[in-house]
This record gives sequence, structure tokens and C-alpha cells, in this order.
Amino acid sequence: MNAQNAPLRILLSREAAGTLAPEIARVLAQRPHVLLAPQDADAAGADIAFVSRDVTGLSTKHRVLPDTQRMHDALRAAPGLRWIHIHSAGADRAIYQELIARGVQVCTSSGANAPVVAQTALLGLLALARQWPLLLRAQRSGAGRR
Repeated sequence: MNAQNAPLRILLSREAAGTLAPEIARVLAQRPHVLLAPQDADAAGADIAFVSRDVTGLSTKHRVLPDTQRMHDALRAAPGLRWIHIHSAGADRAIYQELIARGVQVCTSSGANAPVVAQTALLGLLALARQWPLLLRAQRSGAGRR
């Protein structure tokens, strides 16, 4: 079997695979693929990966919890890894910098919440322009009551 016919090996959590498997199959159409979890014996064979929110959970850059560490270990152990997508907007964790240095393309979800951020910023500007903080203080102090 040549490389073009070889199944695409996708590393993602079991939870994400359970949710995304039908959509992955639809998008890949006839392309053979295999979903791998970090704890699978053949996870080191991954071609691409998706790090979902359930993987990072409550981990931070400085305090990495077991599920996150398992994914990081699997990513490090995959010599053929070419691409990874992470659910967050930031790629400043050490693991992502290591992968980038190794030539792995790391994509973030930057912009996923851009409309909400823009709306909130606009609301803040309108509130300030219309002097809402002053109006709120006046309302709380009872100013203008007769």
C-alpha cells in the first residue's frame, strides 16, 4: 500500500472521537482513516492530531494533569506527525513550541470567539460614550428622585 492509499491516522481523545467520528468520516468521504487515542499502543503512528478541550481540561502551562500529559507524550512520540489543531487560541505551551521546532504545523482556533469579543468591545465603547457609568452611579444614589 503506498502513502496515498495508507489510512490517515488521526490522534484525538476518545471523547472527541466519539463525538466527531461521523463528521470526520463524512469530510474524508472515501479516504481510509483510523482514529487513535493517546493511550492506544499505535498512537505514535499518528499523522495529524486534534487537541480538544476535554484533553486540556483544567491543566495549565505550568500544571499539566494526567490526561493532558498522555496527549503530550503521544504527540512527542509520533515521528510522522505533520499537523495538529488545538482548540484554544494560544499555542504558547511548551509542547506546541517543541512541535513547531520539529516542523509540525500547529493551528489554533484563534478567531473562534471573535464575533462575541467584538460585540462586547463595541458594547463597552457605547456604554462609555453614553456615560453609562455616570448614569448608573446617579441611579444608585437616588439622584433625580422627587
